[in-house]
Amino acid sequence: MHDRPSRPWLLALVLVVITGGVAYALLSSEPSGTDAANVGDSGRGEAPDPEERQCKATRSNPGGTNNYIPDGPAAESLGDGFIITGRVRAAADCKPLEDLRIQVWLATETGGEQDNRASVHTDADGVYRIETDPTVAQFGEPNIHVGYDDGDYREVFIRRVVDLDDKRAVVNLTLRR
Repeated sequence: MHDRPSRPWLLALVLVVITGGVAYALLSSEPSGTDAANVGDSGRGEAPDPEERQCKATRSNPGGTNNYIPDGPAAESLGDGFIITGRVRAAADCKPLEDLRIQVWLATETGGEQDNRASVHTDADGVYRIETDPTVAQFGEPNIHVGYDDGDYREVFIRRVVDLDDKRAVVNLTLRR
């Protein structure tokens, strides 16, 4: 029988390289994996960023259209305990857009995204607001969707994540023609 020399250092080196690669991938990836910022109370919120101050149009993000249904039903409320709100402005001049239909949908304890959806209109200040039941984790994280597609401006579909203990999410939209 042939004796092979033991090489524990080689195994250790392979494990270090694999562990380093996994650590790098985790640290450099987005937490939600879909470009969905945390907009809840405990996240960064939807604070103005440099693009927003310049009225740069909001871009749709991956997963934004997930479970979207055109012409969602109008409703004033989808429950209570969680508020989704935001301001809608025109990219051309930063002015608030009044009376635009914004659709919101999310998964809650009372049902999935197909069941918990509503269209709401912006007020004179471009603000929309709807109260819903609190979100639940769906595919690993609680998330909300906000969309616009009525034709006066280019469509935008946003998916944002929140934390389970959040009471509010802010999703602002800047629309372009």
